[in-house]
Amino acid sequence: MTKNEKEVKKKVQLTLNGLKTGMVIKDLHGEDVEITENLVEQMKAFEKDTKKSAIWRNRITGNFLLYKWTKENPEEKKIKEVIEEELEEAIEEEVKDEENMLLDCIADYKVEYNVKTVKTDSKKFKAFFEKWKKEN
Repeated sequence: MTKNEKEVKKKVQLTLNGLKTGMVIKDLHGEDVEITENLVEQMKAFEKDTKKSAIWRNRITGNFLLYKWTKENPEEKKIKEVIEEELEEAIEEEVKDEENMLLDCIADYKVEYNVKTVKTDSKKFKAFFEKWKKEN
């Protein structure tokens, strides 16, 4: 080896085939996880279902942890989905209300200033909109 050459260390990438029962590897959060036969079977099922790897950079992936959690806690997943749906609906309604409010303000602006088009990013419209919101 010459002076300018560096010794390259090769990292061995863990795969499901390289896992053995009793091994301890880190998960996404850096916590130690002991490998069991059940865990290996879950990883194989995950890879088969999702076509994604359960191990990346010698760590258990977050996608696998989520998959495992949802399989172990199906009732909590349903609750989470219901909450997310309700939140999305509330956000959609709020956006519609804001859009309708803006359209009403634009209509009032057109009448007040006798214009056909409105530039909503102009200072004049923004000031009108703030005043209009306080009044309504």
